[in-house]
Amino acid sequence: MFSGYYTIASGIMTREKEIDVIGNNLVNIQTPGFQSERMVISDFQQELLSRMDNGEATIMSANEASTIATVGGVYPILDQGIVKETGNQLNFAISGEGYFLVEGEDGAQYLTRNGNFERDEDGYLSLQGIGRVLGNNGPIRFTDTNFYTDTDGTIRNEDGDLIAKLQISKPNSYDELQKNSNGLYQIPNAQAITQAKDIMVYEKHLEMSNVDMNLEMTTMIEAQRAFQACSSALQVIDEMNRKAVSQLIGL
Repeated sequence: MFSGYYTIASGIMTREKEIDVIGNNLVNIQTPGFQSERMVISDFQQELLSRMDNGEATIMSANEASTIATVGGVYPILDQGIVKETGNQLNFAISGEGYFLVEGEDGAQYLTRNGNFERDEDGYLSLQGIGRVLGNNGPIRFTDTNFYTDTDGTIRNEDGDLIAKLQISKPNSYDELQKNSNGLYQIPNAQAITQAKDIMVYEKHLEMSNVDMNLEMTTMIEAQRAFQACSSALQVIDEMNRKAVSQLIGL
């Protein structure tokens, strides 16, 4: 009797989460370096089996179909956004698989593709509202306003002397990271990242978000229609159950 409720409720909750993910993509369409996300929908049985550590699925058959939907995961789209020249010497863009490493004001470390940096009041290269950008020897501090950056991320003064080198890192697994709504990934521990290779850094450039407005709007419409269909189905099955109960009481 209640199986219909479970199926429809799972559809409503799953589509609601999908709408939230798409909405966050749209909100961050102007955030430099933001990577859009996609939600994968799985059925309950598949999700259960994938989470059982011992591989023993004695409570249900692997050949049985499940009508209950669940969130299989939310994953980033790693396609690079368009890189635009800004003329701002404190703007940086990465070509390749890698992220800037930022030490937050809360003491945590973050990965980001957002290279829209500034110099704080103490002369440190920083990401506004987040924290200071890290180099291979800690936070990067400028004592000279005249500098240039090599494509490997090495920052030098006008005489060619080393100031710092941007620490470009990549995660060992995105499952280990905590994704923030603004596109930053919080790092749980130092073992979760490694040094990125085969990358190039461009100063006076910014990578735009890789959010595709047309795709997001199309996906949003599909998710909203599916949500509405589940809501309508819930009303129908509720009315059917009401009639069934009324007939039993009448008997």
